[in-house]
Amino acid sequence: MKKSLLKIGFWSYLSAVVLSGYCAQAQESYTNPVIRGFFPDPSTIRVGTDYYTINSTFQYFPALAISHSKDLVHWEQVSYVFDDGNPIDLTEFYDGCGLWAPDLSYHDGEFYVFYCLVQLAKDRSVNVRGNYMTKSRSIHGPWSEPVQITDYGSDPSHFVDDDGQHYMLFAAGIPTGNGTQIVKLDPTCTKVVEGPFWMETDGRKSAPEGPHLIKRGAYYYFMMAASSGVYNGHHQLLARSRKIYGPYESFPGNPFLAQYDSMALNSHQGHGKMFSTQHGDWYVTVLTQRRSKPVGTTYGRKGVSQLGRETSLYPVRWGDDGWPRVREGRSLPDTYPFPKLPFTPLRTRQSDDFSGDSLGIQWLNVRNPVYADRTLSERKGWLRLYTGDGTLEEIQARNIVVQRETDRSYEATLRMDFTPRGSAQAGLVCYYDTRSHISFSLRADDEDGSRLVLEEVRGRDGVKVVTALIPNISRSPLSLKVRVEGLQRSFFYSYDGREWFPAGVVENASYLSDEGTPGWGFTGTMVGMYALNGGSELRLPADFDEFTYTAVE
Repeated sequence: MKKSLLKIGFWSYLSAVVLSGYCAQAQESYTNPVIRGFFPDPSTIRVGTDYYTINSTFQYFPALAISHSKDLVHWEQVSYVFDDGNPIDLTEFYDGCGLWAPDLSYHDGEFYVFYCLVQLAKDRSVNVRGNYMTKSRSIHGPWSEPVQITDYGSDPSHFVDDDGQHYMLFAAGIPTGNGTQIVKLDPTCTKVVEGPFWMETDGRKSAPEGPHLIKRGAYYYFMMAASSGVYNGHHQLLARSRKIYGPYESFPGNPFLAQYDSMALNSHQGHGKMFSTQHGDWYVTVLTQRRSKPVGTTYGRKGVSQLGRETSLYPVRWGDDGWPRVREGRSLPDTYPFPKLPFTPLRTRQSDDFSGDSLGIQWLNVRNPVYADRTLSERKGWLRLYTGDGTLEEIQARNIVVQRETDRSYEATLRMDFTPRGSAQAGLVCYYDTRSHISFSLRADDEDGSRLVLEEVRGRDGVKVVTALIPNISRSPLSLKVRVEGLQRSFFYSYDGREWFPAGVVENASYLSDEGTPGWGFTGTMVGMYALNGGSELRLPADFDEFTYTAVE
């Protein structure tokens, strides 16, 4: 399809006007989360007047997403640590494995990223972990060759003391024992020169996730996330010491962050890091979840988080006793006063007409793509995916291009030109992982012609079912649409993009959630497109155009 520059310019202008109007209304306050959708395990830093947050990406590629903000409320993705020019091989990593819990830091003109790599053995009996470091002079890379710091543990973080000495904290875990360890690093952060030592709090090993250390005044403050207790999921604990190796004393008001209010929009507050603005105000970013109440399921009694773990921002105030505090009373509000920072309405683009020379930064591949099967140049203005090996239920299936769902209610449409044969199929996909997804695809009919198939793979329920089948699809290109209204998903098709015909409804898609997968539910639901051959070795072109994503209030 030939693109019109006038058309693109108009829609960019309209988007800017709408966004500016929305943000102007929200300028006095903001509502969490601030980075919506699958953006867990945030680590936020300030460099001058710029703020950067890095998030986990697990088995998805490009990997380790970095976002930028000027005002801490509006964020735009700007780079990945691992991308087409700096790849990492994730092709054999199981669902929920891969790149976990990165920490972003900045010291003496260099950005540092510490992260862990997690994998299961093929029989899923062994949990193999290790902590790594890479660095760059620019947030956009290039990043240095990763160096392995430890061959066990996870959730590493970087701390530089006042004297310039580098340290790494990490969750040690089995077999060494459950708790946080700290090691001293050499000046290049490439090897351990002292330790490990246990971080003890009140004379006991702490057993956290996402440990972080900051220094303010005479004290080192040790933040950690925990999962056990009476709170609604994750919560944050805090301790302090005058010595970096401790011992540490617990914050008398622990948990430092916890959601007691079952009616709040955001819960599961954990895995966070404190930082200050250029004006001396303090904040903490943590992962949170927006949960929808399930209907007729045996999982997710506290609700299901179809969007996964997101990033929220909480103001921190320091008391006269030298302890920081976030919550007042037993609940965490969802809305707070807007930071005293220059209002800057950045956002990450979601819709795409595929007119560029490369995929937009919003797009992720389920594991590494097969580059020979993905092209934007063979049919200009279209994304062409050749049907690749495997099915949506196999980790070998790599021709799956998706982006994060960021709203509990939205519409997504795409235009597709595809002539199926054999077991080849292509279409729209709502994807959580290999065991939880919905496909709305064009497939070959038993006789000549094509049919649309709406198929569910229902996660923990262990069900695979064809929900709707529309035979005699008469021509291509064809437009496909999903309308998401909470846990309900409705699917439509159109020949001209104007008149839409209903195809089928999934009344309760709660299996598309962290709680709904039988695997490690650490990611979030995605939406996008795919082209697979079902093992037939057929290599057919499937062309995609005009992907639109529209949030619905």
